[in-house]
Amino acid sequence: MIGRGSFGNPWIFKKIAHFLKTGEKLPEASPEEKLEIIKKHIKLAVEEKGEIAVKELRKHISWYTKNLKNSSDFRNTINQIEKEAELLQKIEEYFKTL
Repeated sequence: MIGRGSFGNPWIFKKIAHFLKTGEKLPEASPEEKLEIIKKHIKLAVEEKGEIAVKELRKHISWYTKNLKNSSDFRNTINQIEKEAELLQKIEEYFKTL
């Protein structure tokens, strides 16, 4: 169950460890934190696999943005993108609206 919960939520492991240690719940990741992780994820994936990674990243970005404002429209937009620069631009634009 935790494995599936980590899709788009890599903070889950830190949150669980903190809760087990202190009994306190950590707040959800802010949009700014999510944006930074998404950009880092894109950078690392493209370094590793090249531009083809953009297609693979679509599902990961969808998980990161799940339950955010207008995320369905955003996912429809990014599912057409094949270039890293365009993907980063659309992500930046989307996160400015949050």
